[in-house]
Amino acid sequence: MEQLLRWIRGARSILISGHARADGDCLGSQVVLYHAFRALGKEVRVLNPDPPDPRYRVLERGTPFEVYRPGADLPAHDALVVCDCCSLERLGAMAGPVAASGVPRACVDHHPLAESDRGAWDHLLHDAAAPASGLLAWRLAEGLGVPACDASRIGAFLALASDTGWFQHANSRPEVWSLAARLVAEGVRSEALHREVFRRCRPGHPRGIAVALGSVEYHLDGKVAVAWADPAEMAAAGARLEDSDEVLDLLRAVDGVEVVAFVHERDGRSRASLRSRGGVDVNAVARRFGGGGHRVAAGLSFEQGVGVAAGVAAVRRAVIEAAAAAL
Repeated sequence: MEQLLRWIRGARSILISGHARADGDCLGSQVVLYHAFRALGKEVRVLNPDPPDPRYRVLERGTPFEVYRPGADLPAHDALVVCDCCSLERLGAMAGPVAASGVPRACVDHHPLAESDRGAWDHLLHDAAAPASGLLAWRLAEGLGVPACDASRIGAFLALASDTGWFQHANSRPEVWSLAARLVAEGVRSEALHREVFRRCRPGHPRGIAVALGSVEYHLDGKVAVAWADPAEMAAAGARLEDSDEVLDLLRAVDGVEVVAFVHERDGRSRASLRSRGGVDVNAVARRFGGGGHRVAAGLSFEQGVGVAAGVAAVRRAVIEAAAAAL
């Protein structure tokens, strides 16, 4: 940590980024570090491969998020800090320019780190046991000795809440509750944030859940659940899915189900989300397709042109194989 702190203090211009289709933990971590670095007097920009999910617009009120334009040069910077991502491949269209830039870079992340990825980083703040990258970002900000602001408190809270299922999952350890309590005591309104993020879906969202649940199939005596959202059915029903977590949570709650796969289309590409109760390592499954995540929650995107039906066939086979070997 001390070496990383010295490096940050010595930087003049810092670029912050994160993985493609950044989630609440990634965006929240970026907010924490953006305001911490600014408090040190640094020139700071946040540049991501994709626009922030509209659900997290509350974070944009205090932090300027920029979106990378494929083929463009990266902004001038002498230090790069990547949040919630320890594989350059997960930077999407930014991966190539970042790898070619030669600018020193640091990773702040809690995902499993492959040995092949370790050499990509000049500095690592990595802890696979940490419940959220936002917790690591908060530790880094505290190590810099800068005061927290309202925006960074909201970012930290949403980072924690996002990767703990709003404090439902087993990774909601005492340290998580302690920091969350501190943030609430300092002014974060948890009920307002929950409403802002999870209670603003569009009318077609419930129809999207209905389409997805109508496809469910079970394998290996009910240990594996597979579902998908067919684009034609979604269009005919006037349906949309702003978030797949509700589908995944419902299927994982079925008694006897150990692993869940859900395939859907977003932004013109087929994607799969995987969840496990712990007996099956879905991160290993996702990495077979160029994706990644955690042992119990992971995701992946298929190559352009791979339809949902083909994606379902590939993921179904991979998940069943993994479950059969592990359970």
